[in-house]
Amino acid sequence: MLMHKMDWSKNIGHKTRVMHNYIDKYFHTSWEKKGIEPTRMQCATLHYLRANQEKEVFQKDLEATFSISGATATNILKVMEKDDLIRREPVPTDARLKKLVLTEKGIAFDDAARENIVRLEEGMKKGFTEEELTIFREYLDRMTQNIVDLVEENTK
Repeated sequence: MLMHKMDWSKNIGHKTRVMHNYIDKYFHTSWEKKGIEPTRMQCATLHYLRANQEKEVFQKDLEATFSISGATATNILKVMEKDDLIRREPVPTDARLKKLVLTEKGIAFDDAARENIVRLEEGMKKGFTEEELTIFREYLDRMTQNIVDLVEENTK
């Protein structure tokens, strides 16, 4: 048991959680102005589908790309299909497989999401040099790998 008092102002996990919460608030307020509110996972899915339009993309690809369970992917896709952001089309070679295809509405949402992301990224980078940002990204990559290693240790 830890006997010392934790200094939250120096806790990296706490600081990243706070930043994550502000990112959520940014997206919530910017979507609210537009009268819509897709989830960040829906936006990420739309972006992924758009970036991979030349390929056939299936639910299992989203599961692997975003490290989510099949049940989570199913729930996300059901809502997106109901909201006419995507449609599932059968593949001629295997009727069991359904490729994921963006609708026109999905493309319009992706355009709006990209605008939001660019604005957020520019705002977050304000006041930093390119060199500072490069170093920061390297630190984030190293910390992420450290967490991946800890997760792997926990699953042994």
